Amino acid sequence: MRETFARNKVLSVLVIILLLTNLLLLFFFVWRTPEEAPKSNNKGRGEVLQLLEKQVGFSKEQLEQYKQLKDQHWERLKPSFGELRAARDSFYILLKQDSVPDSVLTAAADSIGAKQVTIDLQTYRHFREVRSLCTPEQLPQYDSVVQHVMKKMNNFRKSPPKEDSLKK
Repeated sequence: MRETFARNKVLSVLVIILLLTNLLLLFFFVWRTPEEAPKSNNKGRGEVLQLLEKQVGFSKEQLEQYKQLKDQHWERLKPSFGELRAARDSFYILLKQDSVPDSVLTAAADSIGAKQVTIDLQTYRHFREVRSLCTPEQLPQYDSVVQHVMKKMNNFRKSPPKEDSLKK
């Protein structure tokens, strides 16, 4: 009898602990104010401007020149991103076909690769243009910042989607 009472007491304590844990989680998710709302996908673009100002030491004039270069760069890239998206769509639409020759798959994949090469070359040229805005003293810091930004961009490209796109 005492064993049953002791077992019930332990179970009661465990139930109370679980209940308190659930209440804390509920409080955390419902009543907690978010520290910062998630930003749009353009998050990294403003970050580069801040890095150029704070870490590289860009002047107001250099920042204005950078903004102009950045706007021109994105205007040049927009069509390339559209072409890349269309090439990928054409590639994956082939999944609907029962049989697709390897030569067709290779040609479609090569098309995607060519579009990506265009984007990468334009991005490289853009960073070279921005580099030309730097004073000799700023160059080492700029080179470091660019490497940091490129690593973040590559990690972003490699990261898996945050939510299942089929659950929309």
